[in-house]
Amino acid sequence: MTEIQEQKIVHFFRVLDRNDNSILEEDDFTLVGEALSDEIGLDRHSTARLSIKVKSYRLFFQILEDLGKETASLTRVEWLAFFQQKVVSGPNEYIHQTVDYLFSLFDQDKNGFIDRKEYMDMFHAYGLYKANSAKAFDLIDLDGDGLISREELIQAVDEFFQSSDPGAAGNWIFGNWVEGH
Repeated sequence: MTEIQEQKIVHFFRVLDRNDNSILEEDDFTLVGEALSDEIGLDRHSTARLSIKVKSYRLFFQILEDLGKETASLTRVEWLAFFQQKVVSGPNEYIHQTVDYLFSLFDQDKNGFIDRKEYMDMFHAYGLYKANSAKAFDLIDLDGDGLISREELIQAVDEFFQSSDPGAAGNWIFGNWVEGH
């Protein structure tokens, strides 16, 4: 893993660590589901809200299962080891799983694309600066049609995890990885 890849993966850890305690736990993913549900105006007791919380939780449990973890928490060291083993030096199945996760969570109208509002909602749910969301969206929307397709998101996620180029467009998918949000 290059230094740039490590910096981006640590940034991704910080993005997911919503309660900022340096450990990924179930609360971090619950907070994302709650924030996204609030952002799109879902009722506190709706099944749609529950569905979003379940989806936001799913990735965490998949990672725990893949690591063979007995406890529901991940340290930064475990996170880096996971990405070294499964993403950076292994096959790209996790890139496709990450894209599937992002689409299931953020394509709220289920049209197979993430539009600008859905992307901005994602930024807000993860506590990222909305000021960076327009730039990120424009960099990832390769054909400039105002929508992020599955293929465009795959390319962006692949660049984020695989590229050592600090200027790669996909580096912006989780906000400004250099400055932290």
